[in-house]
Amino acid sequence: MELSKRLQEPKFWLLAIVAAIAALHLTLLSRIDDSDIFATAILFWVAAGSLVWDKHDTLMLESKPLPTVLGLLLLVFILLRTALSGDSVSSAWVIPLISALGVGLMASGFKGLKQYWKELVIFGLLAIYPFLKLLLQIIDLSEITAKAANVMLWYVGFNVQRQGVFLILPTSRVEVYGACSGLQSILQMLAISVLFLLMFPIRSPVKKILCVVIAVLIGFFVNATRVALMVILNNAGNKSAFDYWHEGNGSLVFAAISVFIFGCFCWLTFLRQPPQTPDSGAKGNA
Repeated sequence: MELSKRLQEPKFWLLAIVAAIAALHLTLLSRIDDSDIFATAILFWVAAGSLVWDKHDTLMLESKPLPTVLGLLLLVFILLRTALSGDSVSSAWVIPLISALGVGLMASGFKGLKQYWKELVIFGLLAIYPFLKLLLQIIDLSEITAKAANVMLWYVGFNVQRQGVFLILPTSRVEVYGACSGLQSILQMLAISVLFLLMFPIRSPVKKILCVVIAVLIGFFVNATRVALMVILNNAGNKSAFDYWHEGNGSLVFAAISVFIFGCFCWLTFLRQPPQTPDSGAKGNA
């Protein structure tokens, strides 16, 4: 009986709506067939859910008729857009942001919407994801990655030459095309750095910028290392290993390596507590 009464509370209905929207969003993203974007979207939903859970006891859940109706209209718009549009996948980027606005208005009204600014920033980052990708595509990232991989190979002793985006060894050559340029790695690490700053606030603007820049550099150089490895495997004629690190689960291993390195950097730079220095006075009295 107690459970049935609690399920009648508005917050459980709001939770059910959010869960349904998350399932709808991830289903649409799965049609894009891009594991990096899908994993990033899951990370965004988990981070937003974690932030809401941390403050669920202090949330102001009170809304007036106007914001409630407006929020409901936003949700109806999302459902109709998804159901009736022949290109519903293209709207997957903005579904979480519009839905979060709708649910926030229904739950807390205009005044209470500021409680969810971190969640709105997270989903706003996902909404501008295609624009960030387009911006990076303007830069000739493939050639920059080829240069970095070329330096790595030369440094470890390979007789490598570079012609534009081609890396040439004595018996083979590899083209660094757009998908291997590191674009996805950079965007993924950029998103993770923003999530870190939202979940672990850092006051210093310099440290915030440093955190984002280091994340982007880690994404770039780890991907360049993957490209250098594929050049070596291709030169050795090991096609199965080349395919594994190029398109198989090996590419996900390098994504995990990037996150691990960034995690170590954040822990050592921002999260680790300085060691306690013994009180000199107490030591002298011992």
